[in-house]
Amino acid sequence: MKRAHQLAWIFLACALSSCLHDLQVDRRIPYARPEGHQLRLNVYQAEKRPPEPLPAIVAIHGGAWLHGPRVQQWWYIHEFARRGYVVFAVDYRTLPRHGFPHCLHDVKSAVRWVRLHADEYGVDPERIYAFGASAGGHLAAFLATTDPLDGFEGDENLGASSEIGAAISLYGAVDLTKYRDASRLNIVEIFQRWYIWHFVKNSGCPEGEDPFVYASPISYARPSSKPIFFVHGKSDFLVQLEQSVDAHARLQELGVPTELVLFDNRGHGFDYIFRAERRRLFAQMLRFLETHGGALADTKLSPRATALPDVDEVCNE
Repeated sequence: MKRAHQLAWIFLACALSSCLHDLQVDRRIPYARPEGHQLRLNVYQAEKRPPEPLPAIVAIHGGAWLHGPRVQQWWYIHEFARRGYVVFAVDYRTLPRHGFPHCLHDVKSAVRWVRLHADEYGVDPERIYAFGASAGGHLAAFLATTDPLDGFEGDENLGASSEIGAAISLYGAVDLTKYRDASRLNIVEIFQRWYIWHFVKNSGCPEGEDPFVYASPISYARPSSKPIFFVHGKSDFLVQLEQSVDAHARLQELGVPTELVLFDNRGHGFDYIFRAERRRLFAQMLRFLETHGGALADTKLSPRATALPDVDEVCNE
């Protein structure tokens, strides 16, 4: 059994290596050490790239702020790198030891690290974007809605801005008050409310304020917020559909550019399973980023870049 397990890991490593022969990958690079906790990132970029600086994406994994490897969204990470982006897949501090806002401090410090090392990796420091799913979508949206006056910058990699150009939030938990106010108290919702409470309870929320509001990125939305692209499956029972729908509507009210893509009969993490829908969704993501200063959507730095459908075919809204 042990030998079979080892052979399985060898096979997986070989398969992944064969997928990356067109990419340059730098792994486990230290980017911050808050309170002695070492945080690392991976960098992905095409082997053959133009001489001019490229836009960057900070990729933030999900996993309920509890677990998740930095390469969790591996398909997107690789495809973004093949299509004109330098991708930085990052760690952040997690539960049970670290709740909110430590994770937000960390991804902000990661953005600053990218900006401070832009020349080293051939990045345009004025074109940095955030991408995340689930808990990572929560943090990506936070990068888009907050500024230094909100007090979430942390103490690492100071001397550069944590500003981004736009964010992509896949089924992100962008409004935690939805867990506090769940209308049906079945066993799943009771657990979710308890879990989110443990995430936010030691957040340093000012006295008299609601920690569920304090730890929700949509609470900080303002006319100067950055554009956000929301994605959600209509059958998601882990992160309520209304989180993306209502956040999208709020940004529209404020005049912030935003897009919302909904998928019928799809649940949380549907894009891991439905590959055709993922390709169509990715085409729209590329168009969204292009609109906000990213790489041209038809850029291909690698012959292995996935063939994409026409963006007009994309999905149900």
